[in-house]
Amino acid sequence: MSRFSRTVVSILMAVLPCQVASAQEAPGPPPPSSSRTTSGPEVHELLPDLGRIGSEVGILGGPSWNPYDVGGGFHLGGFVDLPLVRVPGGKLSYEIQISFSDGKSAPFDTTNPIAFVANLAAGASTADAFKGPPAAPFPVHREVTTKLHLLAVSPFALKYQIQGFDHVRLRPYFGAGLDFVVVITSQDPVSDESLVFTGTSPFDATLIAALVAQAPELTERKVPTGQGNMEIGGHAMAGVEVRVSRGLSLNLEYRFTQIGSSGHLHAVSGAVGFHW
Repeated sequence: MSRFSRTVVSILMAVLPCQVASAQEAPGPPPPSSSRTTSGPEVHELLPDLGRIGSEVGILGGPSWNPYDVGGGFHLGGFVDLPLVRVPGGKLSYEIQISFSDGKSAPFDTTNPIAFVANLAAGASTADAFKGPPAAPFPVHREVTTKLHLLAVSPFALKYQIQGFDHVRLRPYFGAGLDFVVVITSQDPVSDESLVFTGTSPFDATLIAALVAQAPELTERKVPTGQGNMEIGGHAMAGVEVRVSRGLSLNLEYRFTQIGSSGHLHAVSGAVGFHW
């Protein structure tokens, strides 16, 4: 090999390792993971803050004012909130809620046409059959109370939370959604008035549609009784969330639910929410 060739080879062997080493070096420091800080009472949610996405699950309860002139009672339930998108001034969430309401009405008067027919079958005259005891064996006019059991399932609702008060740990919110409501009602006579089968079926036990009771054998087997139906409705709500910590909040909420075409349910709830 000539002297010139040996010189070229020596230069290449000296330069190539330097080029490889420089190619393997990082062009600069890694980018910061986030420009946000966690100081202060504000709770940062939604992406890109991975690990805390702004979801909430909670339990609720409080007084309710029930439909169908039943009056006051109570309700219990639970809910799940899932974040959808940031919007001006706050965030929009998807909510699912299930709640149960219970109530008992004040006594009111009813007329029982089946008892009237039963009095006629027992041999009473038309006038006596209409009057009931003591002229006929079964009461036609009587006082009853209504027991109401109501299950409301809201599979879809949207909730808008205002985040402008995060620095004082408050989030007012508003929302609306769709409801499927199962309503079960029954009537209890205020007193036992039948001269026959006193205190039991067919007219002195818990009545279905204020008319007739189920067979006593079913009652002995603890079979539930009542008149039921399912209605479609909707609700509107407003409330405020008080953030106790990053993972815990206390909520106060008012909810109005329209049930079918004529039923109205009002509920005031206190709730405990758990956030992740």
